[in-house]
Amino acid sequence: MTRIRSLTAAAVLLATAGTLSACQQQDGPAVSEATAGGRTASTSASNRGEPATVGPEDGALGDDGGWYAEGSKVTFVYTNGIRFTVDTGAPITDLHHTTSRTSRGVLTLTPTQATWIGADGTPSTVNTHGAGVISDPSGVIGVLPDGSVTCANKQGLQFVGSDGSKGAADESGLFYVDKSGKKTVAGRPPTGGKPAGRYVVCNVGDTSTVDLNADVLFAYGSAKLTPAGEQVVDQTAISIKSHVDGKTVAVVGNTDSMGSDAFNLKLGKRRADAVAAQLRSKLPGIQLKIASNGESQPIAANTAPDGSDNPTGRAKNRRVTISWANK
Repeated sequence: MTRIRSLTAAAVLLATAGTLSACQQQDGPAVSEATAGGRTASTSASNRGEPATVGPEDGALGDDGGWYAEGSKVTFVYTNGIRFTVDTGAPITDLHHTTSRTSRGVLTLTPTQATWIGADGTPSTVNTHGAGVISDPSGVIGVLPDGSVTCANKQGLQFVGSDGSKGAADESGLFYVDKSGKKTVAGRPPTGGKPAGRYVVCNVGDTSTVDLNADVLFAYGSAKLTPAGEQVVDQTAISIKSHVDGKTVAVVGNTDSMGSDAFNLKLGKRRADAVAAQLRSKLPGIQLKIASNGESQPIAANTAPDGSDNPTGRAKNRRVTISWANK
Protein backbone atom coordinates (compact mmCIF):
# COMPACT_ATOMS: atom_id res chain seq x y z
CA MET A 1 0.00 0.00 0.00
CA THR A 2 1.15 3.55 -0.62
CA ARG A 3 1.39 6.21 2.02
CA ILE A 4 -1.92 7.93 2.75
CA ARG A 5 -1.06 11.56 3.50
CA SER A 6 -4.61 12.82 4.05
CA LEU A 7 -6.19 12.17 7.44
CA THR A 8 -9.63 11.77 5.87
CA ALA A 9 -9.30 8.03 5.38
CA ALA A 10 -8.01 7.58 8.91
CA ALA A 11 -10.96 9.55 10.26
CA VAL A 12 -13.40 7.35 8.34
CA LEU A 13 -11.80 4.20 9.66
CA LEU A 14 -11.70 5.49 13.21
CA ALA A 15 -15.38 6.39 13.11
CA THR A 16 -16.22 2.95 11.72
CA ALA A 17 -14.21 1.14 14.36
CA GLY A 18 -15.79 3.19 17.12
CA THR A 19 -19.42 2.74 16.08
CA LEU A 20 -19.64 -0.95 15.19
CA SER A 21 -20.77 -3.14 18.05
CA ALA A 22 -18.29 -5.71 19.30
CA CYS A 23 -18.77 -9.34 18.32
CA GLN A 24 -18.15 -11.88 21.05
CA GLN A 25 -15.17 -14.17 20.37
CA GLN A 26 -14.92 -17.65 21.77
CA ASP A 27 -12.08 -18.20 24.18
CA GLY A 28 -9.56 -21.01 23.98
CA PRO A 29 -8.98 -23.58 26.70
CA ALA A 30 -7.89 -22.05 30.00
CA VAL A 31 -4.78 -24.11 30.67
CA SER A 32 -1.19 -23.25 31.40
CA GLU A 33 1.80 -24.29 29.30
CA ALA A 34 4.37 -24.95 31.98
CA THR A 35 5.49 -24.28 35.51
CA ALA A 36 9.20 -24.53 34.77
CA GLY A 37 11.56 -22.10 36.43
CA GLY A 38 9.34 -21.61 39.46
CA ARG A 39 7.49 -18.67 37.86
CA THR A 40 3.71 -18.81 37.59
CA ALA A 41 3.25 -15.47 35.78
CA SER A 42 5.17 -12.39 34.76
CA THR A 43 5.51 -9.84 37.53
CA SER A 44 5.93 -6.08 37.36
CA ALA A 45 9.32 -4.48 37.83
CA SER A 46 8.23 -2.88 41.08
CA ASN A 47 7.53 -6.32 42.55
CA ARG A 48 11.03 -7.42 41.59
CA GLY A 49 12.70 -4.49 43.35
CA GLU A 50 13.81 -2.87 40.07
CA PRO A 51 13.40 0.78 39.03
CA ALA A 52 9.78 1.76 38.40
CA THR A 53 8.90 1.04 34.76
CA VAL A 54 5.90 -0.32 32.97
CA GLY A 55 5.53 -3.52 30.98
CA PRO A 56 3.01 -5.96 29.47
CA GLU A 57 1.65 -7.01 32.86
CA ASP A 58 0.78 -3.54 34.17
CA GLY A 59 -2.90 -3.55 33.26
CA ALA A 60 -3.43 -1.72 29.93
CA LEU A 61 -3.51 -4.96 27.94
CA GLY A 62 -6.69 -7.01 28.32
CA ASP A 63 -8.19 -10.12 26.73
CA ASP A 64 -9.26 -8.31 23.54
CA GLY A 65 -6.29 -5.98 23.08
CA GLY A 66 -4.97 -2.69 24.41
CA TRP A 67 -1.41 -1.52 24.84
CA TYR A 68 1.77 -1.97 26.82
CA ALA A 69 5.11 -0.22 27.04
CA GLU A 70 8.72 -1.16 27.63
CA GLY A 71 11.13 1.72 28.04
CA SER A 72 10.30 4.34 25.41
CA LYS A 73 8.45 1.92 23.14
CA VAL A 74 4.68 1.47 23.24
CA THR A 75 2.97 -1.45 21.50
CA PHE A 76 -0.65 -1.22 20.38
CA VAL A 77 -2.34 -4.65 20.28
CA TYR A 78 -5.54 -5.12 18.30
CA THR A 79 -8.29 -7.72 18.70
CA ASN A 80 -7.25 -9.50 15.50
CA GLY A 81 -3.66 -9.89 16.73
CA ILE A 82 -2.00 -7.01 14.86
CA ARG A 83 0.81 -5.48 16.91
CA PHE A 84 2.02 -1.94 16.12
CA THR A 85 5.07 -0.60 17.98
CA VAL A 86 6.39 2.97 18.02
CA ASP A 87 9.39 4.45 19.79
CA THR A 88 8.20 7.65 21.42
CA GLY A 89 11.69 8.81 22.33
CA ALA A 90 10.92 9.14 26.05
CA PRO A 91 10.46 6.60 28.88
CA ILE A 92 6.84 5.69 29.63
CA THR A 93 6.03 5.37 33.33
CA ASP A 94 2.21 5.46 33.39
CA LEU A 95 0.04 3.38 31.07
CA HIS A 96 -3.21 5.14 31.94
CA HIS A 97 -2.61 8.89 32.38
CA THR A 98 0.12 10.13 30.05
CA THR A 99 0.68 12.86 27.50
CA SER A 100 4.23 12.75 26.19
CA ARG A 101 5.50 15.15 23.50
CA THR A 102 8.80 14.52 21.75
CA SER A 103 10.27 15.33 18.34
CA ARG A 104 8.85 12.00 17.15
CA GLY A 105 5.25 12.72 18.03
CA VAL A 106 2.66 12.92 20.81
CA LEU A 107 1.53 9.93 22.89
CA THR A 108 -1.70 10.20 24.91
CA LEU A 109 -2.81 7.40 27.21
CA THR A 110 -6.11 7.35 29.10
CA PRO A 111 -7.79 4.49 30.99
CA THR A 112 -9.71 3.56 27.82
CA GLN A 113 -7.59 4.55 24.81
CA ALA A 114 -4.05 5.05 23.53
CA THR A 115 -3.33 7.58 20.79
CA TRP A 116 -0.10 8.25 18.92
CA ILE A 117 0.20 11.23 16.58
CA GLY A 118 3.42 10.91 14.60
CA ALA A 119 5.61 13.86 13.68
CA ASP A 120 4.04 13.76 10.20
CA GLY A 121 0.58 14.20 11.75
CA THR A 122 -0.72 10.69 11.10
CA PRO A 123 -2.74 9.14 13.97
CA SER A 124 -2.79 5.63 15.37
CA THR A 125 -5.21 4.58 18.10
CA VAL A 126 -6.31 1.54 20.03
CA ASN A 127 -8.90 1.15 22.77
CA THR A 128 -9.31 -1.42 25.52
CA HIS A 129 -11.50 -3.52 23.19
CA GLY A 130 -8.64 -3.85 20.69
CA ALA A 131 -10.26 -1.64 18.05
CA GLY A 132 -8.67 1.38 16.40
CA VAL A 133 -6.62 2.72 13.52
CA ILE A 134 -3.01 2.31 12.41
CA SER A 135 -1.29 4.84 10.14
CA ASP A 136 2.07 3.68 8.85
CA PRO A 137 4.07 3.74 5.58
CA SER A 138 1.89 0.95 4.14
CA GLY A 139 -1.30 3.00 4.42
CA VAL A 140 -4.16 3.29 6.90
CA ILE A 141 -5.63 0.21 8.57
CA GLY A 142 -8.81 0.12 10.64
CA VAL A 143 -9.38 -2.79 13.02
CA LEU A 144 -12.99 -3.31 14.03
CA PRO A 145 -14.13 -4.74 17.39
CA ASP A 146 -14.85 -8.17 15.83
CA GLY A 147 -11.37 -8.42 14.29
CA SER A 148 -12.38 -7.48 10.76
CA VAL A 149 -9.97 -5.21 8.93
CA THR A 150 -10.59 -2.14 6.76
CA CYS A 151 -7.75 -0.89 4.55
CA ALA A 152 -7.30 2.48 2.88
CA ASN A 153 -4.79 2.36 0.06
CA LYS A 154 -4.40 3.68 -3.48
CA GLN A 155 -7.46 1.66 -4.54
CA GLY A 156 -9.59 3.38 -1.87
CA LEU A 157 -11.40 1.70 1.01
CA GLN A 158 -11.33 -2.09 1.06
CA PHE A 159 -12.81 -4.60 3.46
CA VAL A 160 -11.26 -7.93 4.37
CA GLY A 161 -13.56 -10.81 5.23
CA SER A 162 -13.09 -13.91 7.34
CA ASP A 163 -11.43 -16.05 4.66
CA GLY A 164 -8.88 -13.41 3.66
CA SER A 165 -10.87 -12.19 0.64
CA LYS A 166 -12.63 -8.88 0.23
CA GLY A 167 -15.99 -8.98 1.93
CA ALA A 168 -18.38 -7.22 4.26
CA ALA A 169 -16.79 -5.14 7.01
CA ASP A 170 -18.85 -6.85 9.72
CA GLU A 171 -17.51 -10.35 9.02
CA SER A 172 -15.29 -11.96 11.64
CA GLY A 173 -11.64 -12.73 10.92
CA LEU A 174 -11.86 -16.01 12.83
CA PHE A 175 -11.90 -19.56 11.51
CA TYR A 176 -12.68 -22.77 13.36
CA VAL A 177 -12.09 -26.52 13.36
CA ASP A 178 -15.28 -28.57 13.57
CA LYS A 179 -16.19 -31.02 16.34
CA SER A 180 -14.53 -33.92 14.51
CA GLY A 181 -11.32 -31.98 13.98
CA LYS A 182 -11.44 -32.82 10.28
CA LYS A 183 -12.76 -29.62 8.73
CA THR A 184 -12.06 -25.91 9.08
CA VAL A 185 -14.90 -23.39 8.82
CA ALA A 186 -14.42 -19.64 8.23
CA GLY A 187 -16.53 -16.91 9.73
CA ARG A 188 -19.10 -18.70 11.91
CA PRO A 189 -18.31 -21.27 14.61
CA PRO A 190 -19.71 -24.76 13.96
CA THR A 191 -21.60 -26.53 16.74
CA GLY A 192 -19.06 -28.08 19.07
CA GLY A 193 -16.15 -26.57 17.17
CA LYS A 194 -13.12 -24.72 18.49
CA PRO A 195 -11.44 -21.46 17.40
CA ALA A 196 -8.50 -22.54 15.23
CA GLY A 197 -7.07 -19.18 14.21
CA ARG A 198 -7.65 -16.02 12.21
CA TYR A 199 -6.65 -14.43 8.96
CA VAL A 200 -5.28 -10.89 8.84
CA VAL A 201 -4.69 -9.71 5.28
CA CYS A 202 -4.20 -5.97 5.71
CA ASN A 203 -1.44 -5.76 8.29
CA VAL A 204 1.29 -3.41 9.43
CA GLY A 205 4.08 -3.29 6.85
CA ASP A 206 1.80 -4.57 4.04
CA THR A 207 1.90 -8.20 5.13
CA SER A 208 -0.60 -11.03 5.37
CA THR A 209 -0.82 -13.13 8.53
CA VAL A 210 -2.45 -16.32 9.73
CA ASP A 211 -2.54 -16.80 13.51
CA LEU A 212 -3.06 -20.43 14.54
CA ASN A 213 -4.23 -21.28 18.06
CA ALA A 214 -1.70 -23.53 19.77
CA ASP A 215 -4.42 -25.15 21.90
CA VAL A 216 -5.90 -26.66 18.71
CA LEU A 217 -2.55 -27.44 17.12
CA PHE A 218 -0.96 -29.17 20.10
CA ALA A 219 -1.77 -31.12 23.23
CA TYR A 220 -0.89 -29.60 26.60
CA GLY A 221 2.86 -28.92 26.85
CA SER A 222 3.52 -30.74 23.55
CA ALA A 223 5.11 -29.71 20.25
CA LYS A 224 3.59 -32.62 18.27
CA LEU A 225 0.70 -31.62 16.04
CA THR A 226 -2.64 -33.19 16.91
CA PRO A 227 -4.76 -34.68 14.09
CA ALA A 228 -6.90 -31.52 14.23
CA GLY A 229 -3.72 -29.43 14.19
CA GLU A 230 -2.49 -31.21 11.07
CA GLN A 231 -5.85 -30.52 9.41
CA VAL A 232 -5.68 -26.81 10.30
CA VAL A 233 -2.14 -26.46 8.93
CA ASP A 234 -3.07 -28.41 5.78
CA GLN A 235 -6.01 -26.09 5.12
CA THR A 236 -3.80 -23.09 5.79
CA ALA A 237 -1.33 -24.38 3.20
CA ILE A 238 -4.14 -24.60 0.64
CA SER A 239 -5.28 -21.06 1.48
CA ILE A 240 -1.87 -19.42 1.17
CA LYS A 241 -0.44 -21.45 -1.73
CA SER A 242 -1.23 -18.94 -4.47
CA HIS A 243 0.06 -15.99 -2.39
CA VAL A 244 3.48 -17.17 -1.22
CA ASP A 245 5.16 -18.42 -4.40
CA GLY A 246 8.71 -17.06 -4.48
CA LYS A 247 8.31 -15.37 -1.10
CA THR A 248 9.83 -16.10 2.29
CA VAL A 249 7.19 -17.14 4.81
CA ALA A 250 7.86 -16.53 8.51
CA VAL A 251 6.67 -19.15 11.00
CA VAL A 252 6.94 -17.92 14.59
CA GLY A 253 5.97 -19.65 17.84
CA ASN A 254 4.48 -17.67 20.75
CA THR A 255 3.68 -18.82 24.30
CA ASP A 256 2.05 -17.52 27.44
CA SER A 257 4.12 -16.32 30.41
CA MET A 258 4.01 -19.51 32.47
CA GLY A 259 7.47 -21.03 32.90
CA SER A 260 10.92 -19.54 32.41
CA ASP A 261 11.94 -17.37 29.47
CA ALA A 262 14.30 -20.10 28.24
CA PHE A 263 11.59 -22.79 28.43
CA ASN A 264 9.12 -20.65 26.50
CA LEU A 265 11.63 -19.77 23.79
CA LYS A 266 12.37 -23.46 23.25
CA LEU A 267 8.69 -24.46 23.29
CA GLY A 268 7.80 -21.73 20.79
CA LYS A 269 10.62 -22.83 18.47
CA ARG A 270 9.67 -26.52 18.66
CA ARG A 271 6.08 -25.68 17.82
CA ALA A 272 7.12 -23.41 14.94
CA ASP A 273 9.32 -26.24 13.64
CA ALA A 274 6.35 -28.64 13.73
CA VAL A 275 4.10 -26.25 11.80
CA ALA A 276 6.88 -25.55 9.31
CA ALA A 277 7.42 -29.28 8.68
CA GLN A 278 3.70 -29.75 7.99
CA LEU A 279 3.66 -26.78 5.62
CA ARG A 280 6.64 -28.20 3.72
CA SER A 281 4.87 -31.54 3.32
CA LYS A 282 2.00 -29.76 1.56
CA LEU A 283 3.98 -27.01 -0.19
CA PRO A 284 7.31 -28.54 -1.32
CA GLY A 285 9.91 -25.87 -2.00
CA ILE A 286 8.26 -23.23 0.21
CA GLN A 287 10.81 -20.80 1.63
CA LEU A 288 10.47 -20.64 5.41
CA LYS A 289 12.07 -18.58 8.17
CA ILE A 290 11.41 -20.20 11.55
CA ALA A 291 11.70 -18.42 14.90
CA SER A 292 10.27 -18.13 18.42
CA ASN A 293 9.15 -15.09 20.37
CA GLY A 294 8.53 -17.14 23.50
CA GLU A 295 6.37 -15.03 25.79
CA SER A 296 7.75 -11.66 24.63
CA GLN A 297 4.96 -10.60 22.23
CA PRO A 298 1.58 -11.13 23.92
CA ILE A 299 -1.73 -10.21 22.30
CA ALA A 300 -3.67 -10.45 25.58
CA ALA A 301 -2.90 -10.00 29.27
CA ASN A 302 -1.32 -13.01 30.99
CA THR A 303 -2.43 -11.62 34.35
CA ALA A 304 -5.46 -9.64 35.54
CA PRO A 305 -5.08 -6.02 36.72
CA ASP A 306 -4.91 -7.23 40.33
CA GLY A 307 -1.97 -9.50 39.48
CA SER A 308 -3.94 -12.76 39.53
CA ASP A 309 -3.72 -15.34 36.77
CA ASN A 310 -5.68 -14.74 33.55
CA PRO A 311 -6.18 -18.13 31.83
CA THR A 312 -8.29 -16.63 29.02
CA GLY A 313 -5.59 -14.16 28.05
CA ARG A 314 -2.85 -16.76 28.27
CA ALA A 315 -4.79 -19.07 25.93
CA LYS A 316 -4.85 -16.33 23.28
CA ASN A 317 -1.10 -15.79 23.60
CA ARG A 318 -0.36 -19.42 22.78
CA ARG A 319 -0.21 -19.33 19.00
CA VAL A 320 1.91 -19.93 15.90
CA THR A 321 1.98 -17.07 13.40
CA ILE A 322 2.51 -17.51 9.66
CA SER A 323 3.20 -14.31 7.70
CA TRP A 324 4.51 -13.06 4.35
CA ALA A 325 4.94 -9.77 2.52
CA ASN A 326 2.24 -8.81 0.04
CA LYS A 327 4.72 -7.06 -2.26
